[in-house]
Amino acid sequence: MEVPLSVLAETRARTPTADVATLRRIHLGMIDAVLAGGGIAPVAALAAEHLHGTVAIVLPAADIAAAAPDDERLPALEHYVAERLRGGPVKVPPGIVAEVEVRSGDEPLGAVLLTGAEPAGDAREILELAALAALTAVTLRDQRVSQRRAAAALFDELEQLSGPEVLARAQRLGADLSHGASALVARPPAGHTDRVLAAIAQELPGALAAARGDFVEALTPGSPDRLTQRLRATMPVGVSPQEPDPAAFGSALKAAAIALQLGGGEELLGGSWRLLIATGATNPGELRSLVGSTVGPAPEQHDTLRAYFEHGANMNATANAIYAHRHTIGNRLERVRVLTGHDPQTPAGQAQLSLGLQALDVERAVSRLERR
Repeated sequence: MEVPLSVLAETRARTPTADVATLRRIHLGMIDAVLAGGGIAPVAALAAEHLHGTVAIVLPAADIAAAAPDDERLPALEHYVAERLRGGPVKVPPGIVAEVEVRSGDEPLGAVLLTGAEPAGDAREILELAALAALTAVTLRDQRVSQRRAAAALFDELEQLSGPEVLARAQRLGADLSHGASALVARPPAGHTDRVLAAIAQELPGALAAARGDFVEALTPGSPDRLTQRLRATMPVGVSPQEPDPAAFGSALKAAAIALQLGGGEELLGGSWRLLIATGATNPGELRSLVGSTVGPAPEQHDTLRAYFEHGANMNATANAIYAHRHTIGNRLERVRVLTGHDPQTPAGQAQLSLGLQALDVERAVSRLERR
């Protein structure tokens, strides 16, 4: 990569250049930041820290730009570099003391610029390191974008592929899912999709991940538990149990998406929740039948039933919780018995009606996913 330096300030005495060990440490710090998924922003920050000025990395050809620590002048610098790339006459903005061109082979991508500082003796070396790190960031981004697009295409086709075909496609993308996979689905806040994808790549090596609509979806050969806990602090996340059959990976992604709609709690991975979510992912019609044979005939009493079960099937506690008279609760429960055939005041009836409410929640989650 060609990285000529143009010092735009007048020639003056330079301080001694940085020693090799210092330059190596700076370079490794930049590369580590890029590999961690930080992009070019931390590269600019590291360069600025050592040059005691503002460093801007502007790559119009790659549609990325960042400046540190002061980004107020970034729009003007972006215009300057873009005009330079187009070959037109452009006035050098005041304050630029040095710049390094960033090229990929014969293709100019942009420049790294130093502003608001004296051009120190090691400016050339540090700006060149920043240019190299920026080119690495662009290369990795392009590779990741290509892989994520391929992963998204695979996810779209999972239900049409056989198990061996799924494994072969995953293997070509660098993922060995021959021992099964867990599915993870997250809904990042606006502007955080790339961060989530980078976190998956860093913490779940060998995972396939892609952005699909508002969601980030992943199939991972290892446990996603640690990352799931971290992501839940800032966004909804759903996971599926480990799925050993590659032909069912599509259902696992659906199950994780349903779990996200239900709040993503750990209780969803076991017991009746696990069975109902799996049913919702593979055969929603069975859910509708279950709802219809339990709580479906008594829609007006669903809220009362939920409160009743949440308070240990105690009518007094339920009455206090929903600000109703105890006799009103009794009348409503009797209405449930008449309409559904299940008595909410008996253990057998409670089990059936509680299961019906869970099935209703899963059915509603499936409906929300179908509308997205």
